[in-house]
Amino acid sequence: MPYNQLTNLDYFDIKVALRDYLRANSDFTDYDFEGSTLGQLLDVLAYNTYYTSFNANMVVNETFLDSATLRDNVVAIAKQLGYTPRSSVASSAAVSCSLTLQGTTLPSTVFLRRGNAFLTNVDEKLYQYVILDDVQANVLPDNTVSFNNLKIYEGTFVTNTYTVGGGVFNVILNNANIDVITIRVRVFDSPSASIY
Repeated sequence: MPYNQLTNLDYFDIKVALRDYLRANSDFTDYDFEGSTLGQLLDVLAYNTYYTSFNANMVVNETFLDSATLRDNVVAIAKQLGYTPRSSVASSAAVSCSLTLQGTTLPSTVFLRRGNAFLTNVDEKLYQYVILDDVQANVLPDNTVSFNNLKIYEGTFVTNTYTVGGGVFNVILNNANIDVITIRVRVFDSPSASIY
């Protein structure tokens, strides 16, 4: 068999290469390749070769990160490399604040609950910060409470609740600006349960 250009993926070039190969064979010297049944067989062989070559090319492209186009393939390759996708990152700060309590009967401890918000004004623009976890501090004898190095994050609390019947399921969080570091997942046995 004569040398053929194997990198050529053109249908007509494949057909010509097959026809030239058969013409060079002494068993097919008297055949008409243009209008005969053998021409139809060449069409099928050329189409099959073209289709197989195209599919093989696409499959190989999907195995490399820089040429993959399907999201599932890009994610699978990235997982093999140990890559974790980045998300938006909320601005954070460690602040200290103190409160002076008024009244005759004061508690011994004060709680700042997760989700409590702080507002700040920078260049006449308001920014909201929230606390991710409950924080408690003791009331001092002078009726003050100090919270030191309180970690706050810019943004708002968003709560999504999903009820599932069991088994494996996927949850899509429809928030393009979510900070994945601050996500908290809690699983309850039933919708009315309080223990997670």
